[in-house]
Amino acid sequence: MLIDMDDRETNVMMKELGEMEIMCYPKRLKTGDYVWKDVCIERKTMDDFCASMIDGRLRSQVERMKKEFKYNYVLVSGKISGRKGDMNENCVIGMLVSLVVKYNIKILILEDDRQLAYAIKRILERHEKMYDLEEMKGGEVNGK
Repeated sequence: MLIDMDDRETNVMMKELGEMEIMCYPKRLKTGDYVWKDVCIERKTMDDFCASMIDGRLRSQVERMKKEFKYNYVLVSGKISGRKGDMNENCVIGMLVSLVVKYNIKILILEDDRQLAYAIKRILERHEKMYDLEEMKGGEVNGK
């Protein structure tokens, strides 16, 4: 499978995904870090998640994702308890809940980039199967 990957993402993630037979085409993405068809995945470390909450970047990223893609995921690597800085744990949890309830964003918190890469692979495989089933039925996926 070939996916678009934001060119600001790490080579480590490209390598991890490549080992899982997900080939990444690096290019500057306006929205998200990994994109395939109508699936958008935003990757954050726990510290970046917290920083993007503070500076408002997270909210604008999520709003763009919702506007441009049908299926949206935020994948966070690192534990909430392992974050740096003074942000209260309840603030982080509150934002996670807000993303799920208000924006209907699917969120996974994973330990490291290896787990994150595997999660990306599985998400994309599931969506690929969904598209294949729709094509077999002779219909267009999601009315598109």
